[in-house]
Amino acid sequence: MSDLLALYARIDDAMLETMSSRGLMRRAAADAANVAFDSLGSTGIVGSVEGATVRLDDKGLAKARCTCPAATLCRHKLAVVLALRNQAAVPVAMADEPETDWLARLAAFDLAALQGAVGKTALREAFRLLALAETTAVEPSRSSLKVTLTSVKEGAEVAIPAQGDFAAIASGLPERRRPASHAAAVLAARSHFGLPAVEFAEATPVADEEAFTPDAALLAAILDTLRRAYAQGFSVPSRGLEERLMLLAISGRAEAMPRLSACLRRIAEGLEQRRTRNVNHDPVDLLREIAFGHALAYALSQTMDGQRLRKLAGAVRADYEPIGDVDLIGLGASVFETIAGAVGVTSHFIEPATGRRFTATLARSTTHDTRFDPRSAYGTEPVWGHTLSRLSIARFRLSGAQASDSGRLSLSQSSRTGQPEPFRPTQEAVGAWADDRHGVLADLAHQSWTILADTLARAFAPSLDRPPPSRPVILMPHRLAPVSFDDLTQTLRWPLMDRVGAWIALTLGHDDEGRGLGAHRIAALEAAVGDEGDRKPFAIVALARAEQGRIVLEPMSLWGETTSLLDFPDRMKPLETGFVSRIMTSLRRASAQFAPPPPVDTSARQTSQLLEAGVDALISCAEAGLQRAARERLLQPLAQTYELASLAPLMQLFTRTVGSTDEVAPAAALTAAHGLFTLQGLTCRLPVW
Repeated sequence: MSDLLALYARIDDAMLETMSSRGLMRRAAADAANVAFDSLGSTGIVGSVEGATVRLDDKGLAKARCTCPAATLCRHKLAVVLALRNQAAVPVAMADEPETDWLARLAAFDLAALQGAVGKTALREAFRLLALAETTAVEPSRSSLKVTLTSVKEGAEVAIPAQGDFAAIASGLPERRRPASHAAAVLAARSHFGLPAVEFAEATPVADEEAFTPDAALLAAILDTLRRAYAQGFSVPSRGLEERLMLLAISGRAEAMPRLSACLRRIAEGLEQRRTRNVNHDPVDLLREIAFGHALAYALSQTMDGQRLRKLAGAVRADYEPIGDVDLIGLGASVFETIAGAVGVTSHFIEPATGRRFTATLARSTTHDTRFDPRSAYGTEPVWGHTLSRLSIARFRLSGAQASDSGRLSLSQSSRTGQPEPFRPTQEAVGAWADDRHGVLADLAHQSWTILADTLARAFAPSLDRPPPSRPVILMPHRLAPVSFDDLTQTLRWPLMDRVGAWIALTLGHDDEGRGLGAHRIAALEAAVGDEGDRKPFAIVALARAEQGRIVLEPMSLWGETTSLLDFPDRMKPLETGFVSRIMTSLRRASAQFAPPPPVDTSARQTSQLLEAGVDALISCAEAGLQRAARERLLQPLAQTYELASLAPLMQLFTRTVGSTDEVAPAAALTAAHGLFTLQGLTCRLPVW
């Protein structure tokens, strides 16, 4: 019996059922008698059944090929394996084989083997899956080990064969779920047989950041997949394309480029939303992510400067540098929850002597860690000998401080604080910060909204090297208008007027999903500044961030006689049944008599419309299959319009896309899309009226 024949003949029913189902196995058993073998060579096996041709090689059953259209393990492959078993007289051969030494078999899958097979990201996910499993079952047989992991949301059945490397482990799971789930099954099996637990060193870096060199072959594969995602994803989205993106994202080599890896995940999720017709799908966001990922991957493949390469790739882990002793003032704190499931709380600090901004964050990468609650951690978890709830509204000296280049402070116990003093901001002191336009705090405190808009426009200028983070600003309004609620956009608006009569609006989205941060902040703001609230604040600390071509301001802290944090209010109106409708009703105020509506900026609006038209045209081209006729019809008129509007770079990008061959068109179109989104970022302004 050849080694290849023995490889497939040893696959037992338990492993085949794990990879498929009992019903499919019954159909395959009936088809096995009709299998005809065209080849039984040592390098490949070819069998035919009911018009379908199956090809097996040494890569295992999961990589077998069949001419039928089934995307997963089909009955034809199962029938060929069953026929091989019958032909090789497997029951007789296996009867003479000794029992598998599962202790020795599983001991080979140590930390190095697992991390080398699936990468650090997937291994981290494997530990999470194992921790979430309510029950685990391990059923050994002569030639395979069946592991079942059952959690509240889903279950997974995995078969570990008696021979072969990690790639030989099989299941019926979607391809993108296999690496982490298979690793979790191995960890569960090791525990079942009493092997030592695999210790996962979270702080171990994946790559030497000082000598980072991107994988050229991986970047080429990513660029090709992103071009396919644009050319095919808008017209014929497929599960296979999503799986390909996820596999690239979680590959061990991609872990050294976390920014690109995260982008690939977001694109896969966007394609899945489009394929399933999810109401939350936004084709513009999907195009933005694909264009950004394409530009980032291309820049990584072309850049030779090691320092810029590290910025483009992103930090695998925070790289902290000693900055000595610093005197800090707490500006407040806010809770966050990301789409990917990370939760935490971030405190913001300012060094008044230099104007440098710093942050300290307590977080977990998943909401499934029920032991961590950001609000509880804010008040109880020690940071440098104190809690963030105390430091966020205090003045203190941090000795032995370490910080990353983005201003994130290390929470290492080697840094310590003395006795924090409560920080009680006064209108005179904060006003002095704002009046000194040449001082180190000129970009922090503002009484003029025009100057504020110019400052934020510079801060949020688009950059491929590093996305601009949100930043705190202190606003000293001359007049406060009542808050109002827009039922259409589900957004709270709080207009503020400066000393010369200019207006801006702080906003809060009413989001009650997840932890309901938006709804709770609205309720806290209503309690603080509503009719029954305290005296109006003289200053508001807001977080500024860029969002879809505009800059938005979200209130975080209110400075008055006392300091009030919206995510950690001293008091809050009871959230009884129907509180949402009650809050909305109380927020429907006639604020127009205090704050006039923002006028339409004709010039900015025309530019915005031109850019939006270009984005829509590129999406329509992709939906039409990127045919040359569609490109000429949709993009050529826009190229002429951009030339007339003195937007020569966009004209050149669109003209090149129209004239490109079908092979080059996806890359040219994505370059044009990135140009559009970059120009949107350059025209991003805080609305002032």
